[in-house]
Amino acid sequence: MIILGIDPGLAHTGWGIIETKGSVCRARAYGCITTHAAESLDRRLGSIYDGIEQAICTYAPAEVAIEKIFFGENTASAIATAHARGAALVACARAGIVLGEYTPMQIKQAVVGTGSADKRQVIYMVRTILKLDHDPRPDHCADALAAAICHHNAQSTQRLAYKSASVQMLEQLTAQQAYERTLAREHTQAATQAHADYAHGKGNVMNKTRQSRRNSS
Repeated sequence: MIILGIDPGLAHTGWGIIETKGSVCRARAYGCITTHAAESLDRRLGSIYDGIEQAICTYAPAEVAIEKIFFGENTASAIATAHARGAALVACARAGIVLGEYTPMQIKQAVVGTGSADKRQVIYMVRTILKLDHDPRPDHCADALAAAICHHNAQSTQRLAYKSASVQMLEQLTAQQAYERTLAREHTQAATQAHADYAHGKGNVMNKTRQSRRNSS
């Protein structure tokens, strides 16, 4: 499966493409879309849209992972990131790609093993997981690749959970069918025994007793 990861930002939007086969992940490409403060907002967002659309057209990802916005103390920065994120999402939506959204903490947890990891640790683990011979630069590219890895891990976990649930349901169905077969055999055996008893004059004893009482009265 080919997954596109996106680290949105108005000045720098990182993107990364990974290809997965089973549990193995490999990087196919990555890049960073840079816009400048001197440009108007619409042109900056247009550049982000065009850059993501080009990556989608070139590598045809089946799914996309994008980082959620962290609303910290810098509200202006969060709003700018939200603009960039919106432009990237529109490009993905127009391509009809399955979307996964993850917080920075979720991405760090998936890649490094702790949600408090720093940039250096993320870059190192991305390089290690994807078996790169260099650090992916700039940092936005590493973050985008990390988002794609996080999505792959989340999807793999979901598939395993679904498979486990399916196995459990199958086991329950098998047990229910076995129980119903046992009941059916017991009913059949009881009916056969009753028929045999009746054939040997052992059946309807209660009815005969009631009939004899009526005759004697």
